[in-house]
Amino acid sequence: MKILIATECYIHNLGGITSSILALCDGLRRRGHEVKTLSLSNRNLSYRDGEDYFIRSFPAFYYPGLRMSFARKDPLLHELEAWGPDIIHVQTEGTARRFSIRIMKHCHAPLIMTCHTDYGHYLFGRLRFFPPVKALLSVVGYALYRQATLLTVPSLKAKEFPFLQLLKSEITVIPNGMETGKYRNRFTQQERQAFRLSLGIDEHTKVLVSVTRLSKEKNIRELISFLPELLNKGLNVKLLIVGDGPERANLEELTDKLQLQNSVIFVGRIPSEEVWRYYAAGDIFVSASTFEVHSMSYLEAMANGLPLLCREDSALRGVLEHGKNGLIYHNQEEFVDFACRLLCDDELRSGMADFSCKKAEDFSSDAFASSMLKVYTEAIHKKALNASDREFGIQE
Repeated sequence: MKILIATECYIHNLGGITSSILALCDGLRRRGHEVKTLSLSNRNLSYRDGEDYFIRSFPAFYYPGLRMSFARKDPLLHELEAWGPDIIHVQTEGTARRFSIRIMKHCHAPLIMTCHTDYGHYLFGRLRFFPPVKALLSVVGYALYRQATLLTVPSLKAKEFPFLQLLKSEITVIPNGMETGKYRNRFTQQERQAFRLSLGIDEHTKVLVSVTRLSKEKNIRELISFLPELLNKGLNVKLLIVGDGPERANLEELTDKLQLQNSVIFVGRIPSEEVWRYYAAGDIFVSASTFEVHSMSYLEAMANGLPLLCREDSALRGVLEHGKNGLIYHNQEEFVDFACRLLCDDELRSGMADFSCKKAEDFSSDAFASSMLKVYTEAIHKKALNASDREFGIQE
């Protein structure tokens, strides 16, 4: 099968969507499928790198770090049209969607779209559930996705997005996947100690690790503000924050205000192939975000054998099993209590770590590819059936 995967978020814009796309591509190729990707260049120049096609672009006005393109007659787009994909899978709703619709019309291939983001949250916050706003969002969502043969989302939470309400009957939930082997690397005890020392962490210190984009919706302020209560319990603990983003300066200012300079470590953005080292340096993965749809950092932490300690959110369904591979908290009191239990009970923490490793296999790239291939096959069948109905004049 010839499969084209299109996205704005790819090699030049690393994040959860990129990680899931890379895992999907790897899983599909291992099954013998021919996979190409279509994305945006990080400059005003189009180029091809192997099976990855990058179209010239410029910075988008609507979100920092994203890009857009008005290219229409780019030779690489003509090349993809000539290639003739059997399936086009769009992972974002901007320029990649527009390019994909053009290729779809030329090749008559089924179009799959995956919704990863609750755009209503960005635009309206809690007001997105107010009936008039919800109705407006649902109309916008219908306009964005109406040309898709089938629509997928990575979690049940995403299926409830207000702007997908007119399309709910056509939505399939397919959890994101990852290359679990990438996170199966393990330090020896000596290597772990040496790496932790390079970060200013001694062997007797317990580490809470957070791997995330530093933005307001990730709620990292909460993790920092809860830390003094843990320290007041007499625990020797540090918070290791891996990632970068627009909120970093404010978070560092909060750290200084709370006099936590010796207890919070900001390491910035790390190459994806090195991130496992920072998970491995930690004892517990922590998250206070209620914005996640199906966070890759949860999956990566599990693959690295870490228990999870996360604020309650519907995105955790099917990922964090309370009391098995981690704990779900609702307030500061619970966070402090659960963190103390996990940090002070090596046996409890070890048991949850083992369950995390087993649970991570549910989200392997092979499992991800298998699930998505069923959707592709269904889309091809649906497209053919619709074409047959039109040929014989059958109206839906």
